[in-house]
Amino acid sequence: MKKLLVGAAMFAAFAAAAPMAQAQRDGDLIFGVSGGLTLPVGSLGDVQGSGLNLQGHATLKPSSTPFSLRGDLGLWTTGGKSFSRLGLAGSTRGVTWFTGNVNAIYIFEGSKDDAFVPYVIGGVGLYNGSQGFGTNAGINGGGGVTFKLAGFDAFAEGRFHNIFTDGPSSRIIPLSFGINFKP
Repeated sequence: MKKLLVGAAMFAAFAAAAPMAQAQRDGDLIFGVSGGLTLPVGSLGDVQGSGLNLQGHATLKPSSTPFSLRGDLGLWTTGGKSFSRLGLAGSTRGVTWFTGNVNAIYIFEGSKDDAFVPYVIGGVGLYNGSQGFGTNAGINGGGGVTFKLAGFDAFAEGRFHNIFTDGPSSRIIPLSFGINFKP
């Protein structure tokens, strides 16, 4: 099952390449960077604490549609935790995650002059975690808002990532703030 999900994620990345090339001719190519807080939730949150994230983005925004295609490369951390249960004490080490995602974005854009533009985002990706997590496929979804400024855009975004790890899935919510700019 895991190999099927990894294969599906890779297929989605390659299938996105042709529309990306067309969008580059017909629309905007936008780059961005973001960073923020990484929150492990669920069973991962029981053994890992919050951490930080840093990501780079490349977005292809065709001019004739509210949809965009965005690729993300990220470095996330989650912190280890000390615990004491039923008279037993221990601790876990932090995890470093390398991430790569391909996402579709729907932009709720009323007019080109809107100062605040909300959007929803979702996609597939590969996640490589240290401390024995290995490389696993995953899915993500969330939303954000873009703030149009002079010469570039700032944005705030939250997403839920479900990583298909052995045993229960690892779930992480990165809350990010960043900037986008056109080359």
